[in-house]
Amino acid sequence: MQGNLLRQIETSLRIATTVVFCIGSALIMPKIAEATGVLSSLAADSIRVQKSNLERLNSTNLNSQLSSDTYEPPNNGSPDSQHGTGTR
Repeated sequence: MQGNLLRQIETSLRIATTVVFCIGSALIMPKIAEATGVLSSLAADSIRVQKSNLERLNSTNLNSQLSSDTYEPPNNGSPDSQHGTGTR
């Protein structure tokens, strides 16, 4: 009699555990999917921003290279005029 009761309790516990697992999974899965979608959209936005920054840097480098065709030597602290600093 007790062996039969223990077997019924064990079976009921397994069924209850399976039901709780299925219900919990059904409640948690949409939240996980939503979080995954948010993270993937954030990653895509980050990639777009990096790509636009890279394009902007490339375009400014090209413009600066085109505008500075002549060589200008560095100043190194010398006066801006050929005639000196203007002070005595």
